Amino acid sequence: KKAKAGEKLKYEVEEFTGVYDEVDEDEYSKMVRERQDDDWIVDDDGIGYVEDGREIFDEDLDDDALGSSRKGKGGKTSTVDKKNVKKSVVSKPNTIKSMFIASAGKKNTDKTVDLSKDDLLGDILQDLNAETVQLSPPPIVMLKRKRPAGVPLNPFSVQSQTPKVITPVSKKAPARLRKDNLPPASFHPKHPNYTAKSAIVSENEDTKYEQTTTENGGIVKTTGEKDIEDDGQGMMDFGEEDFDEPMEAEHVETIPETAESLKRDNEIGKKTEQLESEKKETSVLSSLPDISCWDRVDEDEADLVAAEIQLDPNLLPLVNGENDDQVLRFYWLDAYEDQYSQPGVVFLFGKVWIESANTYVSCCVTVKNIERTVYLLPRETEMDLSTGKEMETPVTIMSVFKEFNDCISPKYKIMKFKSKKVEKYYAFEIPDVPAKSEYLEIKYSADCPRLPQDLKGQTFSHAFGTNTSSLELLLMNRKIKGPCWLEIKNPQPSNQSVSWCKVEAVAMKPGLVNVVKDLSPPPPLVVMSLSMKTTQNPKTHQNEVVALAALIHQKFPLDKAPPQPPFQTHFCVVSKPNDCIFPYDFKEGIKRKNAKVEIAATERTLLGFFLAKIHKIDPDVVVGHNIYGFDMEVLLQRINVCKVPHWSKIGRLRRSNMPKLGGRGRFAERNAACGRMICDVEISAKELIRCKSYHLSELVRQILKTERVTILPEEIRNMYSDSHRLMFMLENTWTDARFILQIMCELNVLPLALQITNISGNVMSRTMMGGRSERNEFLLLHAFHEKDYIVPDKQAFKKPLHKLVDEDEDIDDQNKSKIGKKKAAYAGGLVLDPKVGFYDKFILLLDFNSLYPSIIQEFNICFTTVQRLSSEAQKRAEVEEEEEIPELPDPSLEMGILPKEIRKLVERRRQVKQLMKQPDLNPDLYLQYDIRQKALKLTANSMYGCLGFSYSRFYAKPLAALVTHKGREILIHTKEMVQKMNLEVIYGDTDSIMINTNSTNLDEVFKLGNKVKSEVNKLYKLLEIDIDGVFKSLLLLKKKKYAALTVEPTGDGKYVTKQELKGLDIVRRDWCDLAKETGNYIIGQILSDQPRDIIVENIQRRLIEIGENVTNGQIPVNQFEINKALTKDPQDYPDKKSLPHVHVAMRINSQGGRKVKAGDTVSYIICQDGSDLSANQRAYAPEELQKQDNLTIDTQYYLSQQIHPVVARICEPIEGIDSVLIAAWLG
Repeated sequence: KKAKAGEKLKYEVEEFTGVYDEVDEDEYSKMVRERQDDDWIVDDDGIGYVEDGREIFDEDLDDDALGSSRKGKGGKTSTVDKKNVKKSVVSKPNTIKSMFIASAGKKNTDKTVDLSKDDLLGDILQDLNAETVQLSPPPIVMLKRKRPAGVPLNPFSVQSQTPKVITPVSKKAPARLRKDNLPPASFHPKHPNYTAKSAIVSENEDTKYEQTTTENGGIVKTTGEKDIEDDGQGMMDFGEEDFDEPMEAEHVETIPETAESLKRDNEIGKKTEQLESEKKETSVLSSLPDISCWDRVDEDEADLVAAEIQLDPNLLPLVNGENDDQVLRFYWLDAYEDQYSQPGVVFLFGKVWIESANTYVSCCVTVKNIERTVYLLPRETEMDLSTGKEMETPVTIMSVFKEFNDCISPKYKIMKFKSKKVEKYYAFEIPDVPAKSEYLEIKYSADCPRLPQDLKGQTFSHAFGTNTSSLELLLMNRKIKGPCWLEIKNPQPSNQSVSWCKVEAVAMKPGLVNVVKDLSPPPPLVVMSLSMKTTQNPKTHQNEVVALAALIHQKFPLDKAPPQPPFQTHFCVVSKPNDCIFPYDFKEGIKRKNAKVEIAATERTLLGFFLAKIHKIDPDVVVGHNIYGFDMEVLLQRINVCKVPHWSKIGRLRRSNMPKLGGRGRFAERNAACGRMICDVEISAKELIRCKSYHLSELVRQILKTERVTILPEEIRNMYSDSHRLMFMLENTWTDARFILQIMCELNVLPLALQITNISGNVMSRTMMGGRSERNEFLLLHAFHEKDYIVPDKQAFKKPLHKLVDEDEDIDDQNKSKIGKKKAAYAGGLVLDPKVGFYDKFILLLDFNSLYPSIIQEFNICFTTVQRLSSEAQKRAEVEEEEEIPELPDPSLEMGILPKEIRKLVERRRQVKQLMKQPDLNPDLYLQYDIRQKALKLTANSMYGCLGFSYSRFYAKPLAALVTHKGREILIHTKEMVQKMNLEVIYGDTDSIMINTNSTNLDEVFKLGNKVKSEVNKLYKLLEIDIDGVFKSLLLLKKKKYAALTVEPTGDGKYVTKQELKGLDIVRRDWCDLAKETGNYIIGQILSDQPRDIIVENIQRRLIEIGENVTNGQIPVNQFEINKALTKDPQDYPDKKSLPHVHVAMRINSQGGRKVKAGDTVSYIICQDGSDLSANQRAYAPEELQKQDNLTIDTQYYLSQQIHPVVARICEPIEGIDSVLIAAWLG
């Protein structure tokens, strides 16, 4: 267990931890020398990641103290390494003498650099033994100026291919440089690809030598020496006046504000040819297609990254707390626990302010010793468990304690526990648990096993809380509701590194974690948007990553409008499929475009570079599209296959063993990035907008109103044929990353998720995964916990996971219509029978404002107020198969918890909407309020759902049934009232009713509507009906299907009309666009004011025209695409053959590339393929139709099965048109 928890401490780790303070130079170089004769070594943040030149080992992070156990691993490669790897010893000598000592006694002298702070180098170097060596970017040393130095640097300027060896001192070193400040650099190249670099530091005694790697993996020198070329990687040349500025080591960490850094860049820019055009932050969003995306020169990331911050792990950045004690104050964003290997421990990840650096950095707080808490419910009298007979002996709390102490704790190996008598309430679905009772509360260490959920004893009948997770206990007991500022009292420095964060602390017990009262705004976050290109290896059929682009913003606000442009820097890295080569002029091409592109010889180098970048940039949020479904799994698989070390840098927790990938529910992929929040715009868009499919192209079209160019996975190999195409592919990847970021900004995903999480009190990374039931669950957990209720335990559902999705949808659909796969668990909303037909007088639409939440409040429906049946009565009801609707609670009862919570949400929303009405409100604030009111609305309206969703922890079928029952009663009652007022009700659905006013005067109609409204609202305290709209004309086809012209008054009796469609085929995505557009035209005609015969004539003319165009092939292919969503993974469908979309999905999946899975939308076209199969089996993806010459569009199918049914249904109520006529017109 200890090993798993990463507690192996070897002596080297200890020594390494203090490398900057405790080890003196000679001792250290000696240590290093002994440790390796001729391997190079990279020390990672002083934690002791040592890469020892041989085959990479990726087993363990906590063990990485010198991998002594695996020295001998993979000896085969070390011979290659000797030629290719630049040898270097980490040492920090202060004299030239010591430099010579360091390199003495070796046949090949080492170039000695201090690589101590940058493992980017290690990860780039680790692939130097690949075949095409010269493509790996060579490492060059650089020193720090006030800020992490660096300018936008073009890594591709090839000026000379001949390596030069230079002496350590550059020709212009000012006299005041002392010789003992020079890092040694004597190196005799054995291999023509490498050259020596030297770096020179000015006066400051305490300057730390360290090296940063810029964006490109190329390195910038702050010295005034002459440019040195290495393998086509151009170096920056600074003017010598640069050289005279003393370096201030203590300011190494600053992240300058953008303006400041631009100014500084300008100073340097004057001296560097690279920046002949200092382009300011022009918004890329508006960039024209012909402007290459690379034209935007941004401040080099070194200006912006907090990566260089050097913090002493033993000195935590403490501040004065509320009681003037020293506390660690940090803003928590994400939490992670591993209940199995580290029970009782929760890792909180977030940001902490570093005063000296004037910036926020990442922080990990390990909260330890969270105890399991179990509540035992005493029986009335003791029970003999073997016979089930009750005995005479009454039970006291003491006797429960005795039984637990004598029988249960030894059996479950609980050696130590605390217990006390408490009074708790219960209001949930287990029958025969008293509403209020004394319990025995037992707390014991989480290292001991959890008790079984169904534990019973002689003296107690239930054990509650046996499987509550440590994370839930922490959030509930410390009342932590979503991301906020926390104070850690008495924080301990971490004695070994558990995370990749800059600051690590330990809270020895959960009580030391407190929510800060004052509401200062959240810190800005580092956001990284990610897009990648993969291609399939023809031999292994595995997806391999060939290109990756990322955009980064270092100060992305969580509580304001997104910044413009939404990124400051980017990086782009490209490798190649094994059987391709880079175009000969590719580097030249990059140079001409002034592009920042990293070329990686192999996929392994690319992945190593990517992990190093992630570690360096340290994003708080990673944004992608279908990141859980695809990117994450592929990245992890490839990192695994390529044996890239430190896979866990993709997240913030150091973990050695890669979890099993690709399981149901994507559990491993969700947890891999823990500590970094993953924002998948596909999931967010599904929650926030309606779209016919959620593919990136469709989202770009609908949200950003532009077109996206798609490069298919099978086209990627061809992109390597010339450099122009390869650049096009990279720009395409880059543009996708920008689209993804813009979609996130446009939908305000982060601020909205933060608001929802603060309202519900769950974990924000889970909010962004969709899944609303968990949010409601946490909201109720917090509410009941505060009121001393025992909450329901989480149930383990043994059903296969994909059912979960269906369940959620079924509830909606089947409650409303009684047909369906399974009979609904209880009756849902009432739908009145429509009086079908076409109406051309004004129609009034009235609806109740949030009906179900209002009913819950109106009638005080709550777990705590509604009496459920006892277990015997429940059994009886099941036998009789009748639905038992519980009684309404007594009106005199005080308000229950559920209605109170909903009321809080509703009132908060009302206040926010008031605030939004203020005149001269600044737009930032307006947006903030709007997001908040939306979050409140989403949450309030889904509260009812947790009662009726059978997988919910608060599932209470009787309550859900009571709510919908009241809803039905209210609708019928309203209908009857309206009819008593001599008005005709033509339709009603759940919470709304339609009234035919028989009037053509709009003012009269509104008067009438207000009259009905006031009559209905008199009956209720909270429930209120409102005018939802007025239709000028309405085509009512059947339940849930109608088309109408809605009226939008513009004042002074005038109005404009807009077409609204509900439930018609043409709004469903499983009809092709051609059918939809035809249907749309016909509805437009029918609803228009023209006389009947002209309408019929127009329809006839249009249909004849369409029929001819389809047969003559004059209609673009995309008009024929049909979209259908998969509700389960394609292989899980029983009837794959008869479902065209499943058929196509199976074929797509067999070819490789991105796999389609449950929840995805599949596009297909029905084609003639020369076979006489049924139409459903002749479905092909649009790509297949392009490629295969034998396929043609099945025009007959589209006319008879797509256009005809759509049109015929719409025209049903219209005299003078019938389906035979329609068929004739279509030909």
